[in-house]
Amino acid sequence: MDLLGRIREDMAFESNIWKSYAYRFLMEFQLWLPIWIVYLQQQRGLSLTKITLLDLPFFVLMVFAEVPTGAVADRFGRRWSLMLGSSLFAVAVFIFGIADNYAVILLSYTAWGLALTFQSGADAALLYDSLKHLDREEDFQRINSRLWALRSGAAVCALLIGAPVAAMTDFSSVIIFSAIVAALATPIAFSMHEAKRDHEEAHDAYFQTLIGGLREVWDQPSLRYIILYAGIISAAAFAPMVFQQPFLSHHGVSVGGLGLWQAPVRGAGIVSALLAHRFLASSGQRGAFFAMPVALTLASLAVAGIDHAWVFVAFLGMGVVAGAQNPLLATYINRRIPSERRATILSVQSVVGNLIFAAIWPLNGMVADAFGLRALFFVFAVLTAVFGIASIALWSRAEDRERAEMDELNRALLGREREAIAV
Repeated sequence: MDLLGRIREDMAFESNIWKSYAYRFLMEFQLWLPIWIVYLQQQRGLSLTKITLLDLPFFVLMVFAEVPTGAVADRFGRRWSLMLGSSLFAVAVFIFGIADNYAVILLSYTAWGLALTFQSGADAALLYDSLKHLDREEDFQRINSRLWALRSGAAVCALLIGAPVAAMTDFSSVIIFSAIVAALATPIAFSMHEAKRDHEEAHDAYFQTLIGGLREVWDQPSLRYIILYAGIISAAAFAPMVFQQPFLSHHGVSVGGLGLWQAPVRGAGIVSALLAHRFLASSGQRGAFFAMPVALTLASLAVAGIDHAWVFVAFLGMGVVAGAQNPLLATYINRRIPSERRATILSVQSVVGNLIFAAIWPLNGMVADAFGLRALFFVFAVLTAVFGIASIALWSRAEDRERAEMDELNRALLGREREAIAV
C-alpha cells in the first residue's frame, strides 16, 4: 500500500472511534428506559411475574444466538453485524410500543434479544481492532471507559427526558420515538471501516470459527473463569436495577419523577467508567475484581434491610459497579484472545450472563409478587456473594497456576541457555 493509501486507511480507522461513540449513543438514548416496567404494569396490566416470564424466551434466545451471531461478526464483518443489530432493535422497540396483547409483546422481546446478540461483542471487537491497526491497543481501556461513560450519559438524558414526556403524553409515544432514534444508528454502522481479511481468514468455515472460539475459552482456565465472573457480575449489577421502577412506585414516586430518581444511578456509572483505569491502577487487578461482588452484595443488602425511600442511595453502588465492570474486564479479556475470534469469544461472555438470567429471572418476579421487593433484593445479595466471590477465586487460582507454569518454563529455558554457554 502506498503512503497516501496508508494515510487514508489510518483516517478511516480513526473515524471508527467517533462513529462507535455515535452508534452507542443512539442505541442507548432510549426514552422508554425510565418507564418500561411501569408501562407494562399500568398500561398493559402485567404483574411482575408475567413481566419476568416475558424475559425467559428473551434470554434463552440470547443464549443460543449469542455465539453464532458473534461468529457471524467474525466471519462476515463486525459492521454488518452492527447494522443488523440496530435495524432489528428498532423494529422490536416499535412493536413493543404498539403491542396490545401478551403474544405480540413476547414477539417484540424475541426480536429484541436477537438484535442485542448481533451487537454484543461486535462493537468492542471492531473498536479494539481499529486501535490495534493504529498501534494504540494501550488506549483501548481509556477509550472504552469513555464509550461506557457516553452510553451512561445517553441513558441519563433518556431518563430525564423520557419520564416527563411520558407523563405529559403517553407511554407508547416515547417508545415509538425511541425506535426511530435506534434506526438512525444503522447508517453509522454502515459507514464504519474494517480491515480486509487475508484469503485464509476470510474463508474460514462458519462452524470452524464458532468451535474455535469456544475451544479458546475452555482451554484457558483463567479466561474461562474470568468470563464466568464477568457474566455473573453483569447479571448481578443489571438485575437489581430493573426493579428500581416498582421500588420507586411503591414509595410514591410519580411517573414524571421516575427518571429524576433513576438518573443519579446512571450518573454514578458515568463517573465510575471514567475512573475505572485509576481504580485499577490503585487497587490492582485482583483487588478491583474482588471489590465488585462485595459492593453489589452490600448494596442489595441495604435495599433489602431498610424499607424507606432514602435507601435508594444504595442503588448508586450498583450503578458504580455497572459502569466500571466492562472497562475493568474488557481490556483483560481482549488481550487474551486473537483478533479473528474476538467477537465470538466476547459473545461467550454475554452467553454466560444470559444463562444466569435465564436460570433465575422467572423466579425474580415470582419472589417479588409473593414475598415483596425486599425479599427479592436479599436473594440478589446472597447469590452475588456466593457465586461472584467463588468465580473470582477460581480465576485467581488459575492465574497463579499459569504464572507458576510460566516461571518454571522460563527457568528451564534459562538453564538450557546456561548449559549451552558452558559447553
